[in-house]
Amino acid sequence: MKLKSLRYSQHEGRPNTWRVNGLTFDEINLLVGKNASGKTRTLNVINGLAGLLSQDSPLKYISGDYEVVFEDGHKLLTYSLKYSDQIVTSEEFAIDGKKFLERGAEGIGKIYAVKENKWIEFQTPPNRLASAARRDSIQHPYFESLFQWGNDLRFFAFVTSMGKDHLALIVKEGAPISFNPKDPNQVAGVYRRGYTKLGQPFKQNIIKDMATVGYEIEDVGLAPPLSIQVAPEIQIQGEMVALYVKERTLLPMIYQHEMSQGMFRVLSMIIHLNYAVMDSRPSCILVDDIGEGLDFDRSCQLIKLLIEKATHTSVQLIMATNDRFIMNAVPLESWSLLRREGGDCRVYNYRNSKKIFDDFKFTGLNNFDFLAVDFVGEAGEANASD
Repeated sequence: MKLKSLRYSQHEGRPNTWRVNGLTFDEINLLVGKNASGKTRTLNVINGLAGLLSQDSPLKYISGDYEVVFEDGHKLLTYSLKYSDQIVTSEEFAIDGKKFLERGAEGIGKIYAVKENKWIEFQTPPNRLASAARRDSIQHPYFESLFQWGNDLRFFAFVTSMGKDHLALIVKEGAPISFNPKDPNQVAGVYRRGYTKLGQPFKQNIIKDMATVGYEIEDVGLAPPLSIQVAPEIQIQGEMVALYVKERTLLPMIYQHEMSQGMFRVLSMIIHLNYAVMDSRPSCILVDDIGEGLDFDRSCQLIKLLIEKATHTSVQLIMATNDRFIMNAVPLESWSLLRREGGDCRVYNYRNSKKIFDDFKFTGLNNFDFLAVDFVGEAGEANASD
């Protein structure tokens, strides 16, 4: 299942109101915009929705208003949610226009029971989502797609350590003691799970992809780091291991804490993406500040690799950047340009502003200039004067 469109607002009617409109998505998506235009915040909104749909727990956020459309095969799933002061005021779900859930204030609503072939009344705690609390594979199986999308979504902030300072503990049976593929810091555990489940092809794909980005390695794996010692008073329930790579031009292995931050970010991203693609999980992968800290060649090669691996797979890729190298490497057809005025964030892309994007191609400028010269703003002013 893939995200097709999103409209979101929060704190409606208050001085700190924030809205984003016009967000539509394809397989490959790049959010661009000037600083403080809303790129990271938009990714956080999507990630927050995934958390809401995949966990039957009380609301953590103050307010929110979502209108979301998903594509599940040939079906369109529409989901809307409104809540204020951590209390749900409205929630609806429909498939191809046919409603299956209507829920209002105080958690009271009606829901369609598939096995009984009728609508039934219900009441859910007002601070919890009915789509999560009423999950039932017999009576309400239509909620499973929402749950799986939220559960499988991954969010990576490329400017962080991406797990460089997190090792893994392996028990005697050879499995990580804790494994959460949603946690980008657990990249060592993800590698272990991927290699155990997918075998040598998983490792070979990582080696090949690292070479594509400019890191020539001949081996990758997990081993106890020789230069790290645990204090005697600390009791470890298992074997501590770290990721390592063996470069073609260097004799010793390089452990994760010895790698450059750029190299490890690339390695971590490649491990996570290969696990998602090869395991055929219908994942939505969010990457903020993609390519940050990499040189020109490697940032361009990384973005081309990610696009190639995600295209025509079960993975939907949504990235954000301010990097001109990344912008120039991603076709304008995959762009969503965010422009913010006060609390309103407007989105321009090839699907809602085709003429503006096509007109820019005739200028002969590179993609980055579309943002740098504010071509959207100039086009709007030109249209207003005609």
